[in-house]
Amino acid sequence: MNTVESKIENAKETVRIEAFSDGVFAIAITLLILDIHVPEFKDNETLLYALSNEWASILALLIGFFTILICWINHHYMFTMIRRSNSKLMFINGFKLLVVTITPFATALLSKHIETGWGPSAITVYAINFAFMGIAMTCVWCYSHFMGFTKGASTEVLTATTRLYIFASVLSITIAIVSYFSITAWLILFFIMFSIFVFPEKMVAWQVKRNT
Repeated sequence: MNTVESKIENAKETVRIEAFSDGVFAIAITLLILDIHVPEFKDNETLLYALSNEWASILALLIGFFTILICWINHHYMFTMIRRSNSKLMFINGFKLLVVTITPFATALLSKHIETGWGPSAITVYAINFAFMGIAMTCVWCYSHFMGFTKGASTEVLTATTRLYIFASVLSITIAIVSYFSITAWLILFFIMFSIFVFPEKMVAWQVKRNT
């Protein structure tokens, strides 16, 4: 196989990984809406009031949506630089997709029990799922970078990206621990993580600029 054919084959491998992953992300993020129920009409009750009673489901939907959205954005960003793959990377990526697949269940658990006595436990379960999401994201990138599958970017960018995704694991684990003690702190840290990872390329560029 010549060099051109090899490059085409490698490109096809990563494209298939991305396509399969995008399908899983799309299904998982769609399933989140199934836990939102249309309220039944009741005399002397406005629609707005009835919808306000669904606040727990709506909040859980937003949390679950942004969790999967962040994961998908960063998955796409990583694979703009990951040009090659092997069966181990596919397996690690599969673990990440497993966590994505579990997210609608963890979200439904949060939606149904956030107002019950199981509320703290439901939050902890979701936070643990969230931590595994961060760990899986880190594993995909670090394994790819260690194996030399990352190309098309400068050494500074690759190093900054590695730091960013190691930080993702640290922060997501911290959020899981904090969720056991404070719901408010958990939500604040979740928002901070969303703010950091919603635009990963900008965070990497900021790191590179700061270190030059």
